[in-house]
Amino acid sequence: MCRLADVRHPEPSVTEEMSMDGVHDMRVATRRLRAALQVFQVLRGLGKLERKVKRLQDALGEVRDLHVQRDWMAEAAKGEKPQRRKVLEALRAQREPLLRQKEQHLRGELKRWTGRTVPALLRQMARLEDTRTYGGKHVRRHLRWRVRRVERRIERYMQASDAVSAHALRKELKKLRYELEIFQPALPRTLNALLEVLVPLQGLLGQVHDADVRLELFERTAAEAPSPQREAALRLLDKIREERTGRAAEIARELQRWQSEQLTRGLRRVLH
Repeated sequence: MCRLADVRHPEPSVTEEMSMDGVHDMRVATRRLRAALQVFQVLRGLGKLERKVKRLQDALGEVRDLHVQRDWMAEAAKGEKPQRRKVLEALRAQREPLLRQKEQHLRGELKRWTGRTVPALLRQMARLEDTRTYGGKHVRRHLRWRVRRVERRIERYMQASDAVSAHALRKELKKLRYELEIFQPALPRTLNALLEVLVPLQGLLGQVHDADVRLELFERTAAEAPSPQREAALRLLDKIREERTGRAAEIARELQRWQSEQLTRGLRRVLH
């Protein structure tokens, strides 16, 4: 019920204003709600409801990504030379119709959410019964499985730190973090310190993801734009690549620390 309330709290700021903060907060809250539904999906009916929550999360994500792109372009344009600033301003203007379209789609999903999904969630939650211990063996087994998935994603990322492996690792870390948060009160205190180390790595991977989205956008612009804009776009591409390289180096150092301190192995031991 708490996770559902967290999703509902930003509803007015999203429905009425489509505010950037409201969209972000609601998106994070839907992820946490989905994590709870996935943990308890062995109970009847939650799998279908989890997929309905994902519809809302996806619509929020499409708007959120465009918000991030728009704000980055506006901020980056302030310190650029006139030609590059024109490219950024033109791109920002081109994205506005797409943003309006995605916001309209989100409004439709919000109506579905309040009219159908929320009542279904409340009905199902009222019927739920589970005799297993909160934070018991079943939960610990599930969390150990999630940790092993993170370990495999880390291995793949260390082999190839491309956009696909970075995004996959980021998603897996989010799932682990939000599932650990559900059972944090019932698990050992040492878990708190281990949980905290997930946050900076998740943040760095988020910055890499944003850079990868910008790289794709500016690569397309450089390929399609006329000559003066193409040159400006190529220079902006170099800047974005440099930023991504810096974040990737930070991630590599953080993962090396994880390996040297055997953090995931320690987490699995705590969960036994």
